[in-house]
Amino acid sequence: MKKSYPNVAHLANAQVDRIAELEALCRSKIGEVLQAYLDSEADELVQRARYARAAGGMPTLYRNGHDPERSVITGAGAISIRRPRLRGAPFESAVLPKHARRLPSLDRTFHKLWLEGLSQRDFEPALRALLGESAPLSASTIARVNGQFRSEFDAWKSRRLDHEHYVYVWADGVHLGVGPADERRVILVVIGADAQGEKHLVALDEAMSESEVSWQEILHDLKSRGLRAPCLAVADGANGFWAALAAEYPEAAQQRCWLHKIRNVLDKVPEKLKPDVHRQLREIYTALTRGEATSKIESLALSLSKDYPKAAACVRDDIDRMLAYFAFPKASWKSLRTSNPIESVFSSVRIRTNVAKRLRSGASALYLVFKLIERLSMTWRRIDGYKTIALAQEKAA
Repeated sequence: MKKSYPNVAHLANAQVDRIAELEALCRSKIGEVLQAYLDSEADELVQRARYARAAGGMPTLYRNGHDPERSVITGAGAISIRRPRLRGAPFESAVLPKHARRLPSLDRTFHKLWLEGLSQRDFEPALRALLGESAPLSASTIARVNGQFRSEFDAWKSRRLDHEHYVYVWADGVHLGVGPADERRVILVVIGADAQGEKHLVALDEAMSESEVSWQEILHDLKSRGLRAPCLAVADGANGFWAALAAEYPEAAQQRCWLHKIRNVLDKVPEKLKPDVHRQLREIYTALTRGEATSKIESLALSLSKDYPKAAACVRDDIDRMLAYFAFPKASWKSLRTSNPIESVFSSVRIRTNVAKRLRSGASALYLVFKLIERLSMTWRRIDGYKTIALAQEKAA
């Protein structure tokens, strides 16, 4: 007996057609519910049923038909609605503003997709596949939505800081490929730890370089908004920041980053010596006392001075600033010896910014970095030795 098999391709095509019909039905029903709600809002304003007479005199409001049909984007795609019109008063819906073309949840989705790496020119084809070909989307639409980042950033940047006290702060300049190709702009960042050891983004701005003027503008702005001096500031060896810090917050102790110091020293010795020099540098910054660290610095410098005088000079350079962390509680030394709180944050930020290759606008780069750090900060842990911060404040006082 001959066995017949169903036409698999035919069934598959029929299944796709049914799914498409189901999606269309869902959009249609959502549109009907929204349309009914808008009409009921108009009925409440008119205060009488359709075709009914007004009680107690002449009515002040009349129904006046509907506006032309337009589309509103929802998570289910574009739906068609017609807003009611009234004569005698404007109609404003509580659920659908007059010029709304999409639901707020979609704006939040756009923001998240942009932060995750979807470029503006890729939004339209990607979202049309989800929301339908009739959805009013374009690169300019996405740009306007992401423009909301600017208002959030501006509000954050102008906030008062009178009630904030960051016991420790870390500062650094980060290069992300921002601005025109012939420029090398830098993102200047300050992160602070409060009295509970919680880390916060304190300042974020772009500049042409890590000059004293650039850093002083940032620190002066923080001071003018009420920020008190930190007990300790940690940064790399760039003189611009230290000069600006001395001008704005001379009472703050200064600690240079040991990771930057190690890179600078290793850059001045041959490859064959790098492992041993690296080991000795680690022994210096993990020493238990300032005296022990000072002794190890001099020992290493002497061993390098004959053949590698530049490396020896680099080891001896700025010793007081390199060992400032010894004046603070030992439990926090690991967090205070380097600018790692910034380095670790921007290692994650670069995953997103590298997608864009180059961010042509410094302002748009700031908004993107700000939102990325805001998201990353939700998982930040407290600094090492946060329970001893009160002791650090007492010593500074």
